[in-house]
Amino acid sequence: MATAWRRSTLCFREPWPLHHPQCYYQLPDLVLLCWLIILAFFLAEVAGVEARVSSEGCLPRERDALLHYKAAIRDPFDCLSSWQEAQGDDCCAWTGVVCYNRTGSVRVAELNLQNPIGGQLNWWEYSLRGELLHPSLLSLTHLQSLNLSFNDFEGTQIPPLVGSLHKLRYLDLSDSNFGGIIPPHLGNLTDLRYLLLYAYHYPNSATVVVHSLDWLSGLSSLIYLGMSALDLSAVSHNWFSAVNMLPSLQHLHLDDCKISNIPLSLNFPLNLTLLTTLHLSFNNFNSSFPNWLSNLTSLSSLKLDDCEIRGTLPIEIGNLISITYLDLSLNLLSGPLPDTLSKLKHLTYLDLSYNLLGNSLPMGIMNLSSLSTLRLINCSLICPIPSELGNLTTLNQLFLESNLLSGLIPPEIGKLVNLRDLDLSVNSLKGDITEFHLSNLTKLVFLILSDNHFLTIAIDHNWTPPFQLELISLGSWHLPSSLQNCDKLLVVDLGDNNFFGNIPLWIGKSWQWLRILQLRSNMFIGNIDPQLGHLLHYLQIIDFANNKLSGSIPHSFGNFSTMISTLVEPLPPFGFEQMAISDTIQISSGSESITLDTKGSQLTFSSILYLVKSIDLSNNELTDEIPEELGYLAGLQTLNLSRNYFKGKIPDSIGGMSSLETLDLSFNNLSGVIPEGLSQLNALSHLNLSYNNLSGNIPCGSQLQTLDDASIYIGNPYLYGDLLNKSCFPRNNTIIVSSKEHVMSSPVLIIYLGSALGYFVGLWSVFVLLLFKKKWRNSYFMKIDEIYDKVYVAIKIRFNRIVNG
Repeated sequence: MATAWRRSTLCFREPWPLHHPQCYYQLPDLVLLCWLIILAFFLAEVAGVEARVSSEGCLPRERDALLHYKAAIRDPFDCLSSWQEAQGDDCCAWTGVVCYNRTGSVRVAELNLQNPIGGQLNWWEYSLRGELLHPSLLSLTHLQSLNLSFNDFEGTQIPPLVGSLHKLRYLDLSDSNFGGIIPPHLGNLTDLRYLLLYAYHYPNSATVVVHSLDWLSGLSSLIYLGMSALDLSAVSHNWFSAVNMLPSLQHLHLDDCKISNIPLSLNFPLNLTLLTTLHLSFNNFNSSFPNWLSNLTSLSSLKLDDCEIRGTLPIEIGNLISITYLDLSLNLLSGPLPDTLSKLKHLTYLDLSYNLLGNSLPMGIMNLSSLSTLRLINCSLICPIPSELGNLTTLNQLFLESNLLSGLIPPEIGKLVNLRDLDLSVNSLKGDITEFHLSNLTKLVFLILSDNHFLTIAIDHNWTPPFQLELISLGSWHLPSSLQNCDKLLVVDLGDNNFFGNIPLWIGKSWQWLRILQLRSNMFIGNIDPQLGHLLHYLQIIDFANNKLSGSIPHSFGNFSTMISTLVEPLPPFGFEQMAISDTIQISSGSESITLDTKGSQLTFSSILYLVKSIDLSNNELTDEIPEELGYLAGLQTLNLSRNYFKGKIPDSIGGMSSLETLDLSFNNLSGVIPEGLSQLNALSHLNLSYNNLSGNIPCGSQLQTLDDASIYIGNPYLYGDLLNKSCFPRNNTIIVSSKEHVMSSPVLIIYLGSALGYFVGLWSVFVLLLFKKKWRNSYFMKIDEIYDKVYVAIKIRFNRIVNG
């Protein structure tokens, strides 16, 4: 055989004649043919397997495991409705399940069905609950990705069985309300690349404690580690050395972990050479800027805000040549800033707010040619705005509020052609703002210049702005009519100024998308535009308090569609992305907030401003009756009509304001009975009806019984109820005298009649006794004469002394 093989090889390699008897059969050709036949059979078998998989779907064993999992947990809103036991049902088509095409094995279980980012506000009510890491998951032997975030473990601990899911590469249990101690069994997941254990968004979530991070040493392939909002205080002394054992780590998120220590220098090699994201915000390091951070040359995002970092920034910070996002706000940093900041050529976001940066704006910042956002809020800056600021032509957001900036606004600010948000409020700027400053800012959306008392506007009223503002706060300026050309405004805050005259009628006609209109604490007079409710459907906050408005509340106020709805209304089809729900819910990219009178005090809203629905017309000179149409506003949360001259009764329709939390009708001339509907407002937590002419019984509904402060009703002498230590009589005992007179109930009438009768009987009893008892009569009149004589003598003596000096 060996000879035959050699011959065949020779026949293959050497040019023997084809008719040579030893070369009649050439073995390599036969081998090739055999291999082709085997390959054909193999491909046919593979095609058959794939056909069977495509026809049969997922593996029956894993399908049963998923059904067992569904039976073991609670799904109150049937989010897993596609998981059915029907014969032949393919589990690979079920919600959240992804399989391998070839084998039918479950590869991904994506069960974060109620992600609140862009989803429902009360998402936790719809989440899966119970034993979410059930043993049935162990039957999914090829599972590589498991996402159970935004569900509800109901405070139970992550079970040790999680360490048995050996094939996992992605595990997300963030915001799922697990509690207790992080199990070290996570260290058995040696193939894991992404581990997310955040605990940020779940309301009133259970406490999660990390006693040790030694298990991290088993996760040598880990790329992403997110443990923000877990309690790492027990490992403050060695957390960094544990993390440093992850050579593949690129993203580290340990915000708000109660870590109290960060090493200033290292006595061991730094292994985190691939790290691009380092977020350690809201910890209490109380130290200077760590030296080793400047060695992380791959770092693109660094967040150390609110960490009590003190001292000056080292010049080595210029070594972070790859960084694009730098947030060192809310610390104890002091100036001056190093000039090496100018080396951070890729930096797009810089926030150094709430530090003590010195007297001047750092000039090194003025050379950051890629900068998009600059936030230097409340940095104790005492200087003019430098003209070099105009070099930052890529700037999109500029926030310099709450400093002591002085002088004129430089005309070079007009070079910031990409500027979207500008906030220079609460400074000492002076001079004029002209069209020259603003004419090139075509992308401007937020303009906040309030609380600069020497800053005035010098813009022609006929000037048409080239931008479409969504938020404006001007401060102590006259209201320019050119603003009516900004027809996409969403927020107008012109409160606490000296505006006077009538509220312009063009507001309702020009600002149709307006959400918030605050004109409080000015000197506006006259009537409220009767068409306002027909024109501004989207208004959710109206604040006209502390003016001198007169007339009545327009009936059109019942047409505000956003206040009628109890839902969060969709945003207009342009801009204002910041009002949408995001990781950090806020109304603007800056620090814009609005102060409202609610719940009996002034509260400042910023992060949840888009949820607030309020009408405040207090402290004006409004008259007539409260319109019934206000009862249509089922979504309204605060209604303050106090300190006006409203008369008549409280409308019965008030019972339809189902979302009302605060109602203040105090210091008016309201009369009549308190409507029964008021007791049905289950959300009501603050009520003030004091100092009116209300009468009758206080309704005995369940909600009003929880408001047990008697001052709610003070100044209404004809009101009765248990709270006022008077009986809560049935409604049918009430007697209405007149719509223009006090309403007097039968108990009041009985008391008055009883008092009059008692006085009459007592007085005549004395007269009768004196009439028939001569001895008593003589004694009585003698005593009267004696008292008269004493008083006369005393007065006479006093008078003579005064006359005689």
